[in-house]
Amino acid sequence: MGESFPMKSGDDSHSYSKNSLYQKLASDTVKEMIQESVIKYLDTDKVTSSMGSTTIALADFGCSIGPNTFLAVQNLIQPLQTKNLEFQVFFNDHFSNDFNTLLTSLPPERPYHAAAVGGSFYGRLFPRNSLTIAYSSQSLHWLSKPPQGVNNEAGIHGSGAPEPVARAYSAQFEADLGCFLDARAEEIVSGGLMFLVMPATPDGLTQTELSALFDFYGYSLMDLADKGVVEKSRIEEFNLPIHIPRLGEMREVIEKNGCFRIERMELTNPKSKVAGPLDAANVVTHMRSAMEGVFAAHFGASVADQMFDNVVPMTPRIADCFKALHHISNQLFVVLTRK
Repeated sequence: MGESFPMKSGDDSHSYSKNSLYQKLASDTVKEMIQESVIKYLDTDKVTSSMGSTTIALADFGCSIGPNTFLAVQNLIQPLQTKNLEFQVFFNDHFSNDFNTLLTSLPPERPYHAAAVGGSFYGRLFPRNSLTIAYSSQSLHWLSKPPQGVNNEAGIHGSGAPEPVARAYSAQFEADLGCFLDARAEEIVSGGLMFLVMPATPDGLTQTELSALFDFYGYSLMDLADKGVVEKSRIEEFNLPIHIPRLGEMREVIEKNGCFRIERMELTNPKSKVAGPLDAANVVTHMRSAMEGVFAAHFGASVADQMFDNVVPMTPRIADCFKALHHISNQLFVVLTRK
């Protein structure tokens, strides 16, 4: 499954737990949609009868270290709390995830039993027919590995990638999402639900705020290469293991898999909850907590540190890009039922 690049651990001012506001906005945007879908599509009597248990098992795949995962779990459980049910919640991420911070920050008053499960969600993690609800937010755009054999003319994989590069990334995404769906199809009971929330690109467009930001990471690295801080060959060898799929691309892979029925699939706009365009400087800080690991693994911690610092003076230009893209809905919300 390749390397894992966990979010920045701990609970200090630069950690992911303190720099995940925009991920929280993503979760808040779909909160009511999730609760409506749980009520509409989950037949708890049928599911519990088939499982022979009144325990509803939920798993958050790619949970990171909180606190957003706890809010997401509460959104899933709240519509079911009036029923005579017990809840078991599994928090999943790579073994290198900071589970200590996650578990020590669990809400003391919570209506569920909690457990951590380490391992890549691109493979099996649970027994067959053991999960009722699966959830994944801001995780599936991380590929299991960068596409192989890609000539890095746009290794940061921002906008304007050459067609062969774009095809290679799409192929890797299709393979990875297929593995994810196959694994969840084994684990989720018939009639169970899966919720997917992730960045996406509207059909017909090539750029969103995230892909624009990747462009600026590339500019920063090339600037460091011009200054002799890093060799250009190291940049040419680097391919970011991230793919922002199109809505149609996502639908095609799910339908090809055939194990799930699409109940709801649409683009949402978390930016609608922000007054005006995104704060570019704030976004850069937040993204560092999420992405520092992948750059440090390839270039070394010192170069990664300089790269992120080098992006800070570019924030006025980044802000202009964000302003132009503010109206675009770039978050995918998917509700699936296990057939």
